[in-house]
Amino acid sequence: REAMDANADLVTSMSHDIRTPLTVLLGYLNVMKLHSPDEEMLSYINASEKTALRLKKLSDDMFSYFLLFGGGAAEVDMQEYDAYTLFNQMLSEHVLLLREQGYTVVSDVDEMKSGALTVRTDANLLKRIIENVGSNILKYADAEKPVLLSGRLEGEVLRLSVTNDIKRDNTDAESNGIGLKTCRKLASEIGAELYTEKSEDKFTVTLVMPVRVMEDKK
Repeated sequence: REAMDANADLVTSMSHDIRTPLTVLLGYLNVMKLHSPDEEMLSYINASEKTALRLKKLSDDMFSYFLLFGGGAAEVDMQEYDAYTLFNQMLSEHVLLLREQGYTVVSDVDEMKSGALTVRTDANLLKRIIENVGSNILKYADAEKPVLLSGRLEGEVLRLSVTNDIKRDNTDAESNGIGLKTCRKLASEIGAELYTEKSEDKFTVTLVMPVRVMEDKK
């Protein structure tokens, strides 16, 4: 317990020490943009900003990863929700963002629209999973190909899948997978499972959650 507490203090301190100068750096870069730099200098500023944002994301991922895997279980508040309403609220924001960024999103979640399904989950942890998946799509998906979103009911299990084509000219270094590892852990905390499948040109994330089919709708 003493070792875990010491590690927690260390990671918390490191995360703060990394985020603070990065926030200042991002502020300076925004100020530099306001001074009408020439095209070449602006390209350097944008590249620096992109790198700083990536470092900030890695810091956030490291902190979240430690809280889940090194600092004990996440606090879980399980409540029952209408499945379609919950997922529609959480997914619609990310679908809109993807479309604004030039992606075509094809959604097929009709099996959740009946109002006959309820899901018991922690809405905040579920939201973190969906946000991470949406972030990965923006980083690694080919915007020229559609993103496929589907919801399938198999008995009393709901399978929510997102499939995208992999961006071939991606210049970002491949991540170390902390985000997906965190998502898998979060899924286990809410009684769900998260699977990934990768081929040469496609990537699929599937969230499998138990649901309750209302007796009068079976």
